[in-house]
Amino acid sequence: MKSLGGLASVLLALAGCYTGASAGSNGDADTDDPSVAESGGDPTGSNGEAGDSGEPADPAATCLDELEPRALRRLSPEQAQNTVRDLFGVPDLEIPYGDESDVITELGVRQLRGTAEAVLGARDAWTADVYGCDTSGPADDACAETFIREFGAKAFRRPLGDAEVDLLMSVYESTVYGEQLSYADGLDVVLTTMLQSPGFIYVMESGTPVEGASGTVLELDGHSLASRLSYFLWNSMPDDALFAAAESGELNTPAGLEAQVERMLQSPRAQDRIRAMVTHWLHIDGAGLRLVLEELAKEPDLYPEFSPALLQAMRIEVEALVDKALFDDDAGGFEVLMSSREAYVNASLAELYGVQGPADDESWAWVTLPEEERSGLLTRAAFLSVHAHQRVQSPIYRGVYVLEEILCAELGEPPPTANDTPVEDPPDNDPDAGEMTIREMVELRTMNDATCATCHALINPTGYLFEHYDALGRWRSHEVQSGLEVDAAAELTMGDVAGPMPDATTLSKSLVESDDARACFAKKWAQTALDTHTFDPCTEEEVVGSFVQSGDVGALLNGIVGSPAFRYVRVEEEE
Repeated sequence: MKSLGGLASVLLALAGCYTGASAGSNGDADTDDPSVAESGGDPTGSNGEAGDSGEPADPAATCLDELEPRALRRLSPEQAQNTVRDLFGVPDLEIPYGDESDVITELGVRQLRGTAEAVLGARDAWTADVYGCDTSGPADDACAETFIREFGAKAFRRPLGDAEVDLLMSVYESTVYGEQLSYADGLDVVLTTMLQSPGFIYVMESGTPVEGASGTVLELDGHSLASRLSYFLWNSMPDDALFAAAESGELNTPAGLEAQVERMLQSPRAQDRIRAMVTHWLHIDGAGLRLVLEELAKEPDLYPEFSPALLQAMRIEVEALVDKALFDDDAGGFEVLMSSREAYVNASLAELYGVQGPADDESWAWVTLPEEERSGLLTRAAFLSVHAHQRVQSPIYRGVYVLEEILCAELGEPPPTANDTPVEDPPDNDPDAGEMTIREMVELRTMNDATCATCHALINPTGYLFEHYDALGRWRSHEVQSGLEVDAAAELTMGDVAGPMPDATTLSKSLVESDDARACFAKKWAQTALDTHTFDPCTEEEVVGSFVQSGDVGALLNGIVGSPAFRYVRVEEEE
């Protein structure tokens, strides 16, 4: 068994090479990179526009002064897995790392070691030239150092500083010359050390302090921007072209950033990432009390057509609509997401929607759904099934979702006394209640208690607009469980969509033109890119404001990437 003696002390030493967002790059306090050394300046330029040199001028002082400190963060489990797959060229490699806590845990540390072991165990599947030389022969110190510098720059997403190289070379030398292990074993131990080090699992950012800014604000260097770009648009590490753009200084110009965004959006990885961003936004991938779409169960007596295959078809349909809305040449962006009646269906999904479709479930086709029943993603089976119970629909789930995720309302947590059991049956204490609709039961439970009524006066009417859709997303005029006639009309009292509406299709069409809905959509995407829930005035005004006017998702992505909040970082002052 290969020795990992001294690994803990080396990992601690590597952690000491970095203490957070820092001035300079390469893990050291200073740098020879001209793109970093020349990037400071007077923060009184015109909101990031390029100056005469082609470099972006520093944004207005108010933009930088309002930036919130950004905490050092780790790769998410999904990002770590994607990064390992790209590093070694093994697209189906599974790793055990799954630590999502705010501060890495002992379990997370063990999972990182398990990740390194999984990588070595998949050696035969590597398609990347990891070591760069023949490892079966005698020790080659020069090749070992080249491996450390070149592979380390990819694993850490930035060039290694001399101190880091020296530490990793000491691991190699102690293994090969001290413990007399083979050359191949020595390189393997260095590799596992890298994959367990802070430089790999943390997103470490560096840059040059901006003169005149309040506090310490750094203009991010090319490698930090490359990582921000790649984990935003690909959810994985930069590729060779993005590393090259970082090295050349291209990413420190507005034109260079925009060119890379355009290139990256042509990649299948961008499609996968943006699909995932939309399905996460819809809670199809699980959120709070919502299950992942594929984990749902429905009452078989009420929904005999329910099956795992049908759930999979629902996801395929949503992802196809996202592609159509955001990647087609004539993509309509936000408007298509919220109002399109085009659906990509197989036989089972077509039957659920009540339209003519393919003859079997292996065949797929685009169809047009009925205008009075469907309008955009909020009236599709995937969303409606997730925001429902096992037996019946949930106006509360659906109403809360629209208010919080579409209109960015802050409802807060329900009171500790709130009854969170599904609203499915009339109250037991009223034998004379008779059959009741879900709407009537929700009113009875939530509006007779002043503690609940304040929020539910907003939640309930919004959710009632979706009452035509049962727990599987089928449209019907009478409830599945009670057989009573559906009443989906309601009056909203919040935001620029306030007013009486007959149903959810009307709501969806109203959301297309809603400034509140567009602003909320832009904020959600900016939050993903910037890892923050608060925005400086420039981001709020320029990025969010521009999307409210245009609804152009491509322009939104470029606006986020070009914003001061993306290109700069505030370092929290040590007390």
